[in-house]
Amino acid sequence: MADLQAAFKKARDYGIGEYLELLGELSQESTKKGRLDRKTKELITLGIALAKNCHRCIAIHTDAAKRLGMSGQEMRELNKLLLFTNASPGCDRADLWDEWRDSWKSFACATGPIPRLHRELIALGIAMVRQQRAHIEIHAHAALAQGAEANLIFEVVPIALLMDGAPALSQIPYLVDALDEQQQ
Repeated sequence: MADLQAAFKKARDYGIGEYLELLGELSQESTKKGRLDRKTKELITLGIALAKNCHRCIAIHTDAAKRLGMSGQEMRELNKLLLFTNASPGCDRADLWDEWRDSWKSFACATGPIPRLHRELIALGIAMVRQQRAHIEIHAHAALAQGAEANLIFEVVPIALLMDGAPALSQIPYLVDALDEQQQ
């Protein structure tokens, strides 16, 4: 995983051609055994599918998550997470951002079947495919605050790439910047 983190840091200085070369390599990472277990990776994928409202993807990844042991409570919590991400205000509504962040923190900190760190990683995947720089920063910082190392957080990227391709790819520099900023 250290190689993956180094590749992401190096990638931010590359052009689109080099990004596309990395895409093939990174997409392989989503199914490799890493620090996140397969079920968590599937919950991240399902969260992204729900955010994209891709009915085929939702069906495929709901079935896969159920085969890996996803409970009805976890599915309900995943739906609540999606409601929160859908309810975030636009960038021009600074007055509502504080309210949203406070509500998100309450939800993320609440006891539930999906651990807080995993909620942040699911929300990070959604933010990447929606190209929401502010959310990438919020969820990356929260994951770090939960004790996650950058390598663990980077395991979300290949999943987002598989689900969204180039739009998610364009968000890697923002994730790297958010992690660098927090670790300085």
